[in-house]
Amino acid sequence: MTNKRFLHPATLFFLLTLLVAFLSWTGNVYGWPGVQSLLSAEGLRWQLRDAVPGLLHAPLFGQLLVLAFGVGLWMHSGLGALLVRLFQNHVCTRKEKRALYWSTASILVCLSTVTALAWGPWGVVRSVTGSLKGSPLADGAAYLLSLTVGMAAMVYGYAIDYYRTDRDIVQGLSYGFVRFSDYFITLFFVVRFFTSLHYSGLDTFFGLSSDVFQVCYTVCASGVLFFFSGEKNGIGFGSRNT
Repeated sequence: MTNKRFLHPATLFFLLTLLVAFLSWTGNVYGWPGVQSLLSAEGLRWQLRDAVPGLLHAPLFGQLLVLAFGVGLWMHSGLGALLVRLFQNHVCTRKEKRALYWSTASILVCLSTVTALAWGPWGVVRSVTGSLKGSPLADGAAYLLSLTVGMAAMVYGYAIDYYRTDRDIVQGLSYGFVRFSDYFITLFFVVRFFTSLHYSGLDTFFGLSSDVFQVCYTVCASGVLFFFSGEKNGIGFGSRNT
């Protein structure tokens, strides 16, 4: 469990954003080179315009959003919990073992299909030059991974009679968002901090290069996911609500 003496990451990045706003105002007043105030009329207009686009363009946000569907099914169906149990004590029922075989078979079918599309004679998902770099396959890797994981979990859920209707599937698809709702809330405040830092010009003023800034932004945007994963039963795959 998280130590309650420490700030929640969302609160921390919110306070850091307030600090950036104060420093940008101070820098603008004292004429710091390249610094513009977030508390000016233009700064406030930018905050309103950028709130939604800034979140949508956050590093890895789209990929994580799509992966949440497959991961949600993986956790909700109990497939993740079964694999953890097998790793720990190698115990499962005959029904679970049969369901795991069907689930594994679905993964092999998905991988075979992708392999045939990527390296087969059709070249459907390769780029116009015939390579995989910059190809539709590379651009849709997160989607394909989520689809493969979700398909395996769905097959497993039906095989053990945990899933019976389409409503069960939808509940599984949404499970990742429910399980890691804190992450998506925290990500919003991470985005506000970094976009405000960049807009104000304080990143350049304090000597952060664009590459260093982008690396820090990406690490924080994705790193908080591992923070919340650590709170949810180790890596978040070991249990399911029934």
